Amino acid sequence: MTRAGAPAVDDAFGVIANRLRRELLERLAAGECRVTELATGLPVSRPAVSQHLRLMLDVGVVTERRVGRERYYSLSRSQLGDVDRWLARLDDFWASGLRRLGEHLDRQP
Repeated sequence: MTRAGAPAVDDAFGVIANRLRRELLERLAAGECRVTELATGLPVSRPAVSQHLRLMLDVGVVTERRVGRERYYSLSRSQLGDVDRWLARLDDFWASGLRRLGEHLDRQP
């Protein structure tokens, strides 16, 4: 699904770099969904959503369960752990910066 000249997506960070895939992740955060449910209301076709889901499946951020012809997708939280840990480090960075700012402002007359 990589466009010519676009970098290959091979980790969770590449997945969340795309706005549509972030929307799919948000929808899946609410629970398991079929492709048709995930595609509802999006500005792309169902086959395009399926292509994004295939990429996300290849990276391992979603899992797929088949029931007959239907495919159900769920988040694979373990593969999103790298993103979660990175965001936690950013929280530490911002908290530290805000604490230093507060200390600086407290010293001002």
